[in-house]
Formats: sequence, C-alpha cells, structure tokens
Amino acid sequence: MRHLHLLGFLAFAAWLIAVPLLADNEYELRLFMLFLIYGVIAVGLNVLVGLTGLVSLGQAGLFALGSYTGAILATRAGFDMITASLAAALVAGLFGVLLAYPTVRVRGVYLAVVTIAFGIIVENVAIEWQSLTGGTTGITSIPAPNVFGWRLSGFAFYGVLAATLFIATLATHNLKTSRFGRAMLAVSQSEIAARAMGIDATGMRTMAFVVASVTAGLAGTFYAFLNAYISPDIFTFSDSVRFLLMVILGGAATTFGPVLGAYLLTYLPEFLQQFALWQKFAYGALLLLVMFALPKGILGTLGLLLKRLRPVDRAVSTEGAIPAEASLRPAEPGLAAELVARGLTVRFGGLTALSEASLRVKGGEVHALIGPNGAGKSTFVNTISGFYTPASGDCELDGIALTGLRSHQIARVGLSRTFQNTELFGDMSVLENVIAGYQRRLTYGVVDAVLRTPRRRREEAQARQVAIGLLAFVGLEAYANEAARFLPFGLQRRLEIARALAAKPRLLLLDEPAAGLTTQEIDDLEAVIRRIAALGISVLLIEHHVDLIMAVADTVTVLDYGQVIASDTPSVVQDDPRVIEAYFGTSLDGADRETAA
Repeated sequence: MRHLHLLGFLAFAAWLIAVPLLADNEYELRLFMLFLIYGVIAVGLNVLVGLTGLVSLGQAGLFALGSYTGAILATRAGFDMITASLAAALVAGLFGVLLAYPTVRVRGVYLAVVTIAFGIIVENVAIEWQSLTGGTTGITSIPAPNVFGWRLSGFAFYGVLAATLFIATLATHNLKTSRFGRAMLAVSQSEIAARAMGIDATGMRTMAFVVASVTAGLAGTFYAFLNAYISPDIFTFSDSVRFLLMVILGGAATTFGPVLGAYLLTYLPEFLQQFALWQKFAYGALLLLVMFALPKGILGTLGLLLKRLRPVDRAVSTEGAIPAEASLRPAEPGLAAELVARGLTVRFGGLTALSEASLRVKGGEVHALIGPNGAGKSTFVNTISGFYTPASGDCELDGIALTGLRSHQIARVGLSRTFQNTELFGDMSVLENVIAGYQRRLTYGVVDAVLRTPRRRREEAQARQVAIGLLAFVGLEAYANEAARFLPFGLQRRLEIARALAAKPRLLLLDEPAAGLTTQEIDDLEAVIRRIAALGISVLLIEHHVDLIMAVADTVTVLDYGQVIASDTPSVVQDDPRVIEAYFGTSLDGADRETAA
C-alpha cells in the first residue's frame, strides 16, 4: 500500500506539472486553478468527514471567511497574498475551534444544522457589515497575486496553487497514517473504546475541525486573488453541499479521493452547460447513481475491489516482534498497582445503583467482582473507569485520585479495560486495533506526524513490533490483517484484551470476558489471564462463570443490590450464606428444610 501511495504522489506531481504546458488557452488554465482551490478545501474537509465521521455543511462560510479576511488585509493593510492567506487560515482555524465545541453535545443531523447556521451567520454579517465587507456590493479591486511585493504571472500563481494542493494532500495523508489519524478513526468507530484507551475524543474532533477550517480559509484567500472580486452571493449553501459531495464522491478517508471529487465537480458543471434544462437533473442523477453503485466513493470502492482481486495475507510475521513479556513487564518488579474504592454511591434519578460500595484490589492479584444480574457490577466498573460520576465516595490507583477525572485521563493514569459488549474498531484491521491501543505510549507531535520525521517512524515501528508481540500473546497473529468486525466472537474477545494490554496498564479491568464463549475458549481465556497476572499486572475481573473465577481469582467481592455483601478468598465466598441467598433466593439451611419437607 505504501508503494501505491508513493506512485500516486509521483503521478499527481507529474499531472500538476503537465497541465499548464498542455492548456490551450487562459480560460482552461483558470478553470484548473479553480479546481486546485476547491481541491485544497476538499482534502481538508476529508479529515473531518473521512476520519472523524462528522458532517459539516458550513464550509462555504469558512471559505467566505478566508476570502473576506484575505481581501480586507490585501486592500486595506497592503498584505501580499502569502501573508494574507496565512492570516486568513489563522482566523478560519479559530472559528474551527468554535465550531468544534458543539460536538461535545451534538452529533449527526444536529451538528449539520449547527454548521449550516454558521454559514448563514457569515453570509448575513458579510451583507450587513458594509463598512468592512462592502455589503452586497462586495470587495472590488483586489490586487493581483503577489508575493512580498513581486507580482505573480498566471503560471507562477498556478505554481503556488499546485504546490499548495500537493502539500495539503501529502500533509493530510501523513496525518491520516499517524497516531492522530488512527485516533480520529477510533473515535468515529467507537468513542467509548477510544476514550477508554486514553484518547481525548473532543480534542481529536477539534483538531479535525481546525484542519478543515484552515484549508478552507487558505483556499478562500487564493480565490479572492484569483477572482479579484468577492461578494456575499458567491458563497452559498449549495457550495457547502458541493464541497461535501467532493469528499464523498471521490472517496472519504482515501488520500486522493477528495482531489478526484473536486476535479469532477469542478468540470462537470462546465460539461453539463450544453444540456441547459437537463443540467440539474443530469447532475443529480449522476450523483445518485454513483452514491448507490459506489457507496464508498470512487477510489474507496476501487480500493475494496483491489483488495478482493489481490487479497493480502491475513497472518503477519512475528520475526522482530517484541514479546509481550518484554513490553508489559513493569520497570520495577514487585510494584504492581493497587486500586482502592471507598464508599462509592451512584444514583440514576430515584434509583440507587451503587450504595456505599468499597473494594480493594491488591497489587498483582486477580480480584473477581461477581453478583447477580442487576447487582451493580457494570455501574461499579463504569464509575471507576470514569464513565459515570459517583454521588459520593472516591477511588484511587496507587494513591492517584481517579474520582473527578474523565475516562481518557483515567486511562492515562494506567487503567485499561475491556467491555461487556465488545467495542472494537470494526473497519480497522486486527493489528491496527492493537496499535491504536498503544496510542498513549506514543509521544511524537503533530509536526512529526505531518513531516513524517525519524522520531515518528521510530515510534511507529516500535508500536507495530509491540502490537505483533501482543497478538502472538493472545494467539491472533494469524488474523493480523483481517478486519476486526469479521473475527469470530471468541477471537474478538481476545483482541479486546490485546488492545487493552497495548497501553501497558497497571490495572487491567476485564468486564465479563467469558460471556458468549465456548468451553474451550474459556479454557484459553483462563490461560491468558494467568499469564497476564504472572507479568505483575493487577486484574479486576467481572464475571459470571464460577469455574473461571475459582480457577484464577485470588480474592472475590460480591455485589447485591449495589452493596458489597462479601469479600474474601474464593473458597470462603462460595460457602457464604449471604452469597448463596443472593444467587438462589434462599440460604442453604432454608433450601435443606424445603427439601426435607
């Protein structure tokens, strides 16, 4: 795949160089320059739509914001095109941060409505603020494209636009294949799991909005210099729809899909002009045909077809992999983490799900938390991992207070977990899922990601080696390149454990890992838990399978109606009358008397 992308960028560069040499007239060159501007918008929007799965219909507003900022700075402050475009990108980026804020609470259609409202606000401000924007007349007499006072020829301006699109495409590709791109994909496919791995979902969505906004602002300034005139009626809602369609048509989350979509939707209206009355119908019909026939876009569908024709080997070589024993062993043996929860109470309206529940997981032990259905086990787990906030009580991990921290912050302290209902990143491969679990151990920054620095390459290589070692640890190396959603259920459980281990946790929380497994799979799971415990990792196991609990647990705590009714060794707990009554509805003595009668 890496070689295909390299060939793609070489072909892309050759195409951009050849176009001005083959253009028959100035109009053709200008139309292609317009495509380059739209392409910059599309590749930035692809980060938002393709990676985080968010839909923005406010790109025309950001495009207008960049155009007006650049035009005002050029006409009133004498800025050249480069400095004006950088200032416009900064302004648009700041508004991108503001647009990202609603994603904390709204998604889907509601978020789309928020972005539509933003576009309407920008349009009305452009109309009403006449002293700054010129009102409906717009801004005229925008100076010719220039760099630091040097006027650019048509071909030189083309070169700037072509270089900008090429760099933007390369930068977003590098971002997509980095830890930031994986984090965005993880958030879009399972935000709960992403947060449990230490990923700041809001931060990732904000970054995506900023990228989409900066590219739109940059393109807006270039458009102002190309057109030499801007007015509010140039930037309409239909442009926002068109920019979104560029991404979807070409193939969201692909590297060159948005570029292809921008090209098609720049030239398609020119071709359809000859059909006059049938123009809009033909335009819509073509888009509908592509959407139904190619749901992942043109390049996305071609990529799937290529994988079917030339499938990759599902297995991965373990040569050079870092064994799990080496990557998970604590730096200081004997200092396993201890979890202490004191008096946790959680209420949902009038229902008390947990009532003064306390628990202590000693360092290095396997501690089982059991109880009948509805006893409060899931509530307890979600509370200590930051998904619920207790009404009272507190918990800490090795003296570090967890109460009040968000889930991704708790994960960074050293708590990793699996889920009762598996939360995998289904469209990512098995290997990519585990590498995503390694996320909080990667330290390179955005600049390293975009420039693909040696630091990034070194850390990514190590992440891959650790991930392969963990797959071997749970017996999944033969499925490394398989999409996670296609794994059998039992193997999905193992994958979740491997992903949780990738973060090198101090405490591993397993939420009913044996649910739905066969007897043989439960035996395999028992062996995995024993091996994890042998590495000095503390384990909190929530489970219903008594045989598994008796085989691996050092301590068992029992919950019933949100209260702890017993906490001792497995042999003691299994004979506790309160535990028997909680499970069977009567004590052993009562059961014997009923039998005798």
